[in-house]
Amino acid sequence: MPLPPPAHGAPPQRVIHVPTLNLAGRRLWRWLPLLVLLVATACGAALTRCGPAIFDESLLLWFRSRNDTALIAGPAWVTTFWSSVSWLGDALPRIVAAVMALIALLWFRRRRDALLMSGVLLSGLMLSSAIKQWVARPRPQLVAHLDHVSSASFPSGHALNSTLFYMTIALLLAPLLRRHSGRLVLYGVAIALSLMIGVSRVALGVHYPSDVLASWLISAAWLWLWFAAAKYHCPK
Repeated sequence: MPLPPPAHGAPPQRVIHVPTLNLAGRRLWRWLPLLVLLVATACGAALTRCGPAIFDESLLLWFRSRNDTALIAGPAWVTTFWSSVSWLGDALPRIVAAVMALIALLWFRRRRDALLMSGVLLSGLMLSSAIKQWVARPRPQLVAHLDHVSSASFPSGHALNSTLFYMTIALLLAPLLRRHSGRLVLYGVAIALSLMIGVSRVALGVHYPSDVLASWLISAAWLWLWFAAAKYHCPK
């Protein structure tokens, strides 16, 4: 609708243009996590057929002794350290942490968050298994395996599921903490665990670095999809 002409002697009216969000840009942003998931999985399939990434072998060897690649470089406690960190990504500690978090959420009557957490974690386990079976990447043979493994290499189940478990717990429990510093500590612990568990799998020689990197990307995309869907379809 055109603006009325200004009165005689009055200053001309200024038209303020309010910027609007680009609809195509918003749609792209919404589908970005799915795109990341698909691209990361496709990269795993490509690496299975074309060989390791350019940085895979050098990083695997970086953790090993120059005299014997069957040993991790440094004193014996370094191997114990990485094995202990890797254990935090096993099923038992993840389940214990998840059960305790579910109890806390139900105690504070956060049933929606409890359902969201269950959906993220259970679907993440199925996602990891499905991608492993489809990609079927062999384990690295360049160095000795310092942990027992029986499944395919891509993605790293420890890295993917640990990131999903610990980051989901942090994202849902942090709002229950009153102090901002407490929330920051919880986020920091979750991020540190996710990163260190992934690195431990490379140090133990049971995963290529590209397996772990893709696992972090896939888990971040999966978290994004779930939390975005919950915010859109089940707002608080």
